[in-house]
Amino acid sequence: MTNNLTDIAAVFDALSNETRLQIFRILVEHSKEGITPTEISALMNDFPRNTLSFHLSLMANVGLCSSEKQGKQIFYKPNCCLIKQITKFLLTDCCNGGCNC
Repeated sequence: MTNNLTDIAAVFDALSNETRLQIFRILVEHSKEGITPTEISALMNDFPRNTLSFHLSLMANVGLCSSEKQGKQIFYKPNCCLIKQITKFLLTDCCNGGCNC
């Protein structure tokens, strides 16, 4: 991740959608082992799989998550490092570079 404002804005744009924000929180809750779309759908009250696929794809395109195929299943994990980098970027000049907030 660079300090490219276009890339950072794309991440915020993806997270500005309530559904994607909910999906990202689910990914974070299951970050250690990963989670399948079927499991995500169940946690979201049987959210439609085709719509979920759209959201996961968009999130992967901006770097918010990654996927790994294991057998016939695909497991998704969040890119928590990206969120940490963006937070660091946002707070770089806070308190003259030594954020104490």
